[in-house]
Amino acid sequence: GGMDTPTVYIEREPLYNMVLAAIETYNRECFGYIFGQVPTRRRNSFIITNAVAVQLAYKRKNTEIEQSRASAARMGEIFQQYRDVYPMLGDFHSHPQWKHHQREAFFSPGDIQDMLKQQYSIGVVIKISRVNRDRILWHAVPQGGLKGSLGRYKFHVNVCRVVEKDGIHTQEFLEIDAGPAMKSL
Repeated sequence: GGMDTPTVYIEREPLYNMVLAAIETYNRECFGYIFGQVPTRRRNSFIITNAVAVQLAYKRKNTEIEQSRASAARMGEIFQQYRDVYPMLGDFHSHPQWKHHQREAFFSPGDIQDMLKQQYSIGVVIKISRVNRDRILWHAVPQGGLKGSLGRYKFHVNVCRVVEKDGIHTQEFLEIDAGPAMKSL
């Protein structure tokens, strides 16, 4: 108990929604919000119950996207007014790998700054690339993430939070439990 690192339980629909969002925008990044429950004294885990892709997002660079200001303002207003309907945990985005663009399933320095600025609890990052072989069954990986494929795409999903170590902000990978979701994929 106490300072143990929390785990993250991802329900079926949010995992499917995030994977689909990453496919939809491939080979560009997708972006969206994750909602759910934070750890309590009795349950040391986050529960992701909902994930909503943002449709009005534009490219900053080939590798980074940003929500349009108007879209962020409209959604932010609703999130603040209806915290019980949209209990914000953080956001999700994809890192598409294609041709010579090598990407990883962890936060860039810019992602870490965004997390701190928004004061999000956790963030989901999804590396997506084309499958060059048969189907990969969904499975948990030792560092805490998930890997698997859907159609012609393969995924590496990580949930991270930003922690401070020796005065430096760095990312910590949280163990994901997505048993029911993975069984169906």
